[in-house]
Order: sequence, then structure tokens, then C-alpha cells
Amino acid sequence: MISASCWVPRGYASEFPEKYELTDEEMNRIEQMANLQISEAQAGLDETEETDGDTLKSQIEIDDDLKEYDLEHYDDDPVDEITGEPITMFPGLSNTAASYAKIVNEDGDMEEGQEEHYLTLPTEKEEAEEKAELQVYPTDNMVLATRTEDDVSYLDVYIYDDGAGAPLGAEEEEEDKFDADVANGLVRENNLYIHHDLMLPSFPLCVEWLSYKPYGANDQSNIGNFAAIGTFEPQIEIWNLDSIDKAFPDAILGDVETETKKKKKKAKKRQLPDRHTDAVLSLSHNKLYRNVLASTSADGTVKLWDLTGCQVARSLDGVHGGKHVSSSQWLDEESDSSNGSILLTGGYDSACCISDVRVADEKSMSRRYKLGNSEEVECVRWSADSSNFFAGSDAGNVYCFDARVESKPLWTLHAHDSGISTLEANKFLNNMLVTGAMGEQVVKLWKLDSEQTSMRGPSMVLSRDFDCGKVLTASFAPDIEVAGNLVVGGSGSGLKMWDSFSNKNVRAAFKEQLGRLQQRARQEAKAAGRASRIARKYTDKYVESVMEAERGADDEEDEEEME
Repeated sequence: MISASCWVPRGYASEFPEKYELTDEEMNRIEQMANLQISEAQAGLDETEETDGDTLKSQIEIDDDLKEYDLEHYDDDPVDEITGEPITMFPGLSNTAASYAKIVNEDGDMEEGQEEHYLTLPTEKEEAEEKAELQVYPTDNMVLATRTEDDVSYLDVYIYDDGAGAPLGAEEEEEDKFDADVANGLVRENNLYIHHDLMLPSFPLCVEWLSYKPYGANDQSNIGNFAAIGTFEPQIEIWNLDSIDKAFPDAILGDVETETKKKKKKAKKRQLPDRHTDAVLSLSHNKLYRNVLASTSADGTVKLWDLTGCQVARSLDGVHGGKHVSSSQWLDEESDSSNGSILLTGGYDSACCISDVRVADEKSMSRRYKLGNSEEVECVRWSADSSNFFAGSDAGNVYCFDARVESKPLWTLHAHDSGISTLEANKFLNNMLVTGAMGEQVVKLWKLDSEQTSMRGPSMVLSRDFDCGKVLTASFAPDIEVAGNLVVGGSGSGLKMWDSFSNKNVRAAFKEQLGRLQQRARQEAKAAGRASRIARKYTDKYVESVMEAERGADDEEDEEEME
């Protein structure tokens, strides 16, 4: 199951992601995190013991006849009396790439007179090959998708390579020669594969890319590549996407000290000012004030986090009347007079709110836009030009409101027969909208009327089943060179990527808009001294593109072993 997805713009990922190594400082941090979890579990155990008496203690007592064998410590490593550290079979090799191997001949038998095993260190060639496999190019996009299989959840980090050289059916241009791969004759088509993954502690509900390094300085030099993840737990985890094989997040928003946790168990407050107390339903990173992250929760609050200290800067408790706040998105227009202070939210109070977080009084900081028939808001999105916004409801309806006027919706569309699970507006085409529903397996693409204040609803261009199961997430690419690329995930297995412009019906419906986009892409590429691929795509012979990620070698080996 793919429950959430988002893109990473080009140029932010490290070219050579680092292999995670456990330093003393990191080990101390992990120990502190583990101790908090252990202390919380112990507090819960103590609470149980207070009510159940000595029942639990009697269950864990060791039989007197077996005490002398100390079986509860049977698997523990011996401890060095001088250093106090565990003695392992191969001390000092925990942070190396050493591997454990057998000595065999060509027939797979043991070599005569040889020991059974030996240690090998990777050669320079092997290290170079591994480094090349992990390399991320400036023209690559990362795609983030949260996946759950057999009750275990992951964050999958994909790489999408749009290719190099002239697209199929197009001619080479002089600027193509500035591409190092093209200059070396390595012309290639597009490719999608899983780069690495990270294990998550709970079922993920939302993922948001961050360009800001937590606990870093609040200035323009602080550029990072991180993912914030919301789950059924009230904490928000932040992971470094440029670090491979990492086991613990770089920061946890809303984590609390043990003593506070004990008090919380007794008080059981519904809302707290410094953290969430229920599932985190949405996340939105402020692109202008990059140290600010907004989160909404089933506890009915909206939190504004200051990532310089990873603490709540402000808690909005009554914007949606204490009901679930399901979705959020910052208004990120740099030319907007609000200067990054406008936040769009939707909740289960059948309302959308546009809030100016600079206003101190919570009662007067928001404009409210009501949906009909007491429908609950599942997702909200700004239009590409930010003049309007869209809201999807649990009844399968999509509403369009004029953001400048607190009024009734401009139009209402019954898009699906079940609750809207995903609603995406294309960043580069102001009249392209995509919807999906949690009870349906199709993604629908809509064309809006060109007039911003038009009361006419959109027309459906196509409805497509991407074999992803019931649709849970869809997101458009953030870069102009891949403006039509959409990733789709759902209750089935696998993430699909569809180049919407590769479809003839879509190209016909958005012919004028696509032409202007290609012209703009060509001009931007020429100014940067390179060639544009999207400007030369989508000829009459262009084949529709729907991709699924290549499977890694490790996955194939695991399947062979199972067979």
C-alpha cells in the first residue's frame, strides 16, 4: 500500500549520499531516544501493576531451579573488564564494509586445507561501483512514497531520471552537447528506480519534503534535503534523505520528556500547546520562511513548528472548532503581500479556512468557507495562480472558492462516488486538476474553465485505472522539464508514474497551454546554457508513458530464496 507521496525538486539532493556511520555523538542521541521509550513503557507497566497487584510480577518470575543457569542473559555478549564494552567476535569492524565469506573452489566446494570462513574488505573498484550506483545527478528528481507491507511501513526514496539527449522522434540541438553524458555518447531515455528506503515506526499518513536542516541556522545558507512524516502517532519524524542505511530520524517533533509523559497519562488532555496528542493528518512546509512547518491533527489543532529548535512556535486550537483538521497548504507566492503568512486548512467542521498567522487574535485571523450538506473536508489545494482554491469532501464532491472573497463556492463538482483522497492542481497549467477517491481505482483528470471567476465547473478529460488499487495519493512534479509527470499510489502494490502529456487526449485538450509551457521551458533552458527535453517532446508519434519502478537486485534475490 502506498499511502502518501511527494516530489523533491531538482538540485537539492546530494550527488553522493553518505553511508550512515554510527558515531559516538549519534550513539548517545539514540540511547537517549531509546531510554525515553523504555521509560515510557516502564511507566505504563508501573501503572498496570498498581491496578493488577502482583499478577504481572508472578508471570515473569524465574523458576528457582533455573536461576543458577542465568538463562535470561544467555545471549548477552561478554563484557571487557577494562573497557566495560561488549566483546564481539570481530571487534572494530562494526563501521566498516567488511563481509563474512566462505572459501570455496569453482565447484562450490571447500578448498583443501583452508579455514571455513574469512573476512573480506571491498576493493577500490567495488567501492567506486557502489558509489556510482548511489550517485544522484542534478537533473534527477527524487520521489518520496510511504509504503506499508505486512504491517511494516517504509519511506521509499525513488530516483526519476528524465533521460539525456533528444527525446524519441526529436532532433539533437547544439545545447545537448553541454550535457556530459550526451557528449560521451550516452544518450538515454527516462528511468525510475528505488534508490533507498527507511523503516518507519507507525503507519504513515502524510509526507512533506523540507529544504531546511532541523536545528540549523535560520539563514539562506541552511539548505537541506529532508522528509517530514506524519503517522497515527502524535510525533512527527524528520529524516535526512542524503543518508543511506539510517535507523533513526534526525529530529522528532513533539517528543516529550519522560516525566511529562507520566503526567500526560494521568491528565489525558485532548489538546496541548507544545505538541499534538493524536494522529498527524497533514504537513506543509513554508517555502518563504523555510524554518516553519505547519502540521494538522486529529486532535483538532494546527501547529506551527520552528525548525531552528524543533519546537512549536504557535498552536491554533479553535480554527476548526476542535474537529479533525485534515489538510493544509501554505500560500507560497513570493509576490504576495502576505509574505508567506497565509495558510489554507480544511477540517471535519465542514469548512475551509484561510488564516493569516501574523494576526494575534485567533477569532479574527481566518476567513471561513462552508461546504454544503455538512460534508467533511478531506483535502485542500491552492490553484496554480493562488486566486482560487479547491476542497475535496467525504461525499466525493470538489468545491472551488474564490480566495479573495469570503463567499459561496464558484462551482461544485461531483467527481467521485466516495470520499476524495487526493486532489492536485498542476503548478504549470492553471486549468489542470487531478482527483482520486478512497473507494475507487481510477484517477480523473479535469480541465477547468480559463476564466478564474467562472461559475462553470470543469470538464473531464479522461478517467484512468493505473492498477494501483484504490487511489490514496497522487502528486505532480515540481519542475518545468517534467511538468506533466504524475505519480499515483494506492491500496495495491507499487508506485506508478504517468506522463500525462504523453496521452493524445490530454495533449489535445491542453494544446495551447502545453505550447506556451514548452516555449517557456525552451527559453529557461537556453538562458541556462542547456537544451530542453520537454520542449521537443510530444510529437504526433510520441508514445504514452506509464512507468513502474525497477526492482532492485536485493529484492529479486529475496524472491528467489523464497521460491
